[in-house]
Amino acid sequence: MSALSNVSAIDRSWPALRNVVVDLAIAATVCAGALLFEVFDAGDVGASLDAVDVAACVGAAALILLRRRAPLPVLVVAVIAAVWSLIPGDDQGVLPVAAMVALYTVASTSGRRTAWMAGAATAAALYVTAAITSAGPWYDGENFELVAWAGLATAAGDAVRSRRAYNLARQERATALEERAERAEHALEEEGRRRAMEERMRIARELHDVVAHHLAVINVQAGVAAHLLRDDPTGADEALTHVRRGAASVLDELSGILSVIRQSDEETSTTDPLPTLVDLERLVADFAIVGLDIEWHTAGAPRPVAPAIGLAAYRIIQESLTNAHRHGSDQTATLRLTYERDALRIEVLNDVDAERPADARRGHGTVGMRERVAAAGGTIEIGPTAGGQFRVHATLPTERAEP
Repeated sequence: MSALSNVSAIDRSWPALRNVVVDLAIAATVCAGALLFEVFDAGDVGASLDAVDVAACVGAAALILLRRRAPLPVLVVAVIAAVWSLIPGDDQGVLPVAAMVALYTVASTSGRRTAWMAGAATAAALYVTAAITSAGPWYDGENFELVAWAGLATAAGDAVRSRRAYNLARQERATALEERAERAEHALEEEGRRRAMEERMRIARELHDVVAHHLAVINVQAGVAAHLLRDDPTGADEALTHVRRGAASVLDELSGILSVIRQSDEETSTTDPLPTLVDLERLVADFAIVGLDIEWHTAGAPRPVAPAIGLAAYRIIQESLTNAHRHGSDQTATLRLTYERDALRIEVLNDVDAERPADARRGHGTVGMRERVAAAGGTIEIGPTAGGQFRVHATLPTERAEP
């Protein structure tokens, strides 16, 4: 861990260290060139290297090294020093060079307006000073060289600044695109997990609805068969027939569910149709076999409903009657179906043991009924009544009913 921290610290400090190395190299090059010029070329015209030349080189080096910390103040000082260097007879050319470097720094780190204003001010100051102090005319070529160098430094700095801004914009766009792609991928993963969870809940609900009813039949009939096996073999055989029929129904419906799970989305389902309200008579008959006496009332004119509504109604009735058989006190239940203009109302009532806890029925079946009703856009009420009964009352919309 410490090694990684050291590497990160080196990475962060490298740009600053590189700038220092570059500035040292520039300062050394400018000073070396100026000193060599004083030693060799200036000697031809009677000049020689002296303390002023050394001081000028030191000052120019300091300005170059400090240019990144305060570009504008350093430029002001460098221009003043360059103007001073043009006044004496012994021209200190190193200071105008430092001024050009400082001007480049301002142009590369400031806005375009600031850069060109600084370039114009520098060019004007150096040109006016040179025109006044030089022995030649004001339009001498050497005077305009200072203007040209100032323009070149400003243009170079502005180009570098523009290039940096362009690269930064590209990097920001690339980062934004990458973040957007990551968010999109994350959203797809979340959507996939949500759909997988919904599918698992749907499968669990279907399995519960299928298995609970038929296993209740199998359990009761197996008990009857065990009781009658010795004294009434015919009755025991009839009970075992119901057991086999219930087991076959469980296997058939489980096979249908598993075949749907195994199919891809593009394949067409070849399973048997899901149960609807048309199958209620068989469902009531199955409960009658296991001893649940159901009083069935229908109000309104029965009519076809949408398959999803029919399946939801069937499963709600199946679960409610299964709970009545398991938890009811006298093995009786009342089923009421009411067909209204735009809704189907389902009510299942059964007596309950007063000593049984009120939340004894809370489980996957109750949750499944609520989920089915919510998916169909309806409402449901589940709980005990003041008269000592347990009531399931669901309302399912039928606006999308089939003609």
